[in-house]
Amino acid sequence: METRKTKKRKSDASTTAQRKKPSAKVQQLLYVRAGGRCQLCQTYLLESEDLGYYEFNRGEKAHIVGQSLNESSPRSNYPLVKELREEVDNFMLLCPTHHQTIDQAIAQGDFTVEILRELKRQREAHIKHVTGIPQNYKTCIVRVIGNIRGNTVQITRSECNNATLFHDPSRFADFSLDYHRQGVEIDLTNLGEPEENLAYYETAKLIVDKNLKIIRQGIEQKEIDHISVFAFARIPILVYLGFQLGNKVGSTFFQRRRVDANHWHWKREEATQLFDWELLQSTSNNNKVAVILNISGSIHLDELPDEIKDSYNIYAIRPVGVDPNPDIVLTLESLIEFRICYRKFLANIEVMHKLTPSIHLFPAVPLSIAIASGSDLMPHAHPGLIVYDRMPQVFKPVLSINSII
Repeated sequence: METRKTKKRKSDASTTAQRKKPSAKVQQLLYVRAGGRCQLCQTYLLESEDLGYYEFNRGEKAHIVGQSLNESSPRSNYPLVKELREEVDNFMLLCPTHHQTIDQAIAQGDFTVEILRELKRQREAHIKHVTGIPQNYKTCIVRVIGNIRGNTVQITRSECNNATLFHDPSRFADFSLDYHRQGVEIDLTNLGEPEENLAYYETAKLIVDKNLKIIRQGIEQKEIDHISVFAFARIPILVYLGFQLGNKVGSTFFQRRRVDANHWHWKREEATQLFDWELLQSTSNNNKVAVILNISGSIHLDELPDEIKDSYNIYAIRPVGVDPNPDIVLTLESLIEFRICYRKFLANIEVMHKLTPSIHLFPAVPLSIAIASGSDLMPHAHPGLIVYDRMPQVFKPVLSINSII
């Protein structure tokens, strides 16, 4: 029995010795295309930090179609000639754990040749895309979270990274404002809800101002030349956020969607939505102006405060050809179309209501449009905004921008 064990060890050693290693060229191409990371879990394979920091190569070159033509080699029965089994297209760079996993007989039904090839293709395309982004293409991340009628969300670094890389043009997410590498840049969740906290909006404004002061310093010192905003909070404070951000540097406002896993990705294939504005009610007092933004929902005239209904010129901005709905703005182009329409509306107010001190704003809008509504207001050219919130059944003026309530 001891003799048989010895023979088996020799046989295994002989098989291992006969296994052909990939050529130096194939190995070089494989590591470059994979970015030095496992093509399944994305673990960096050229160092280890588990038990202290060590630099060494943990990567393993895994065949997609087995190296050998015999049945003991994983996925070896796939019709691929032996010569092509040693080309770089038939290898994946994997960590030891996942190399072992995909080659287990019990897992090979899940990790087929077709699936492994597609995973390899996706990962290599991602590495090629990311490494092709100019180094100065970075964007300062501004995350804002608050409570919206009992709901809130977490906005993770990973979600922001994915969204800014997927965006066109792609940018690297810079979290330099998140000094402690946890939480978000502007956190309003501790304020509760404005229905319960009478000082909600004034306190929220102070928190926004404090954090944006750092951003403005970065802009003045030319350390920040682009901003990406991911926000989930009450609409009036997002209008204020947009106004305070200004437009001294480029910015992208991301819209959270509920329809799939990529919550913050702008869609690319959806149709662009157009918008238009109209005058709903005209009065003799030309200095009193209100506007309803019926974008994600509808606000009717009879829902407005009596003073507004009785004596104000009332306008409405709404989507063209469709009813307002929560998924009306799925593409960045649709947001741009809203901003074009909104700016035309503001230009009309300058002409038709030149002496009006403030526009009373009743928003039923997606988060990104709320930010844009403040951002596109020019401090020294446009009237101020008095922004209303529904609390809970009636609209109340809660926040002023460049105005006094």
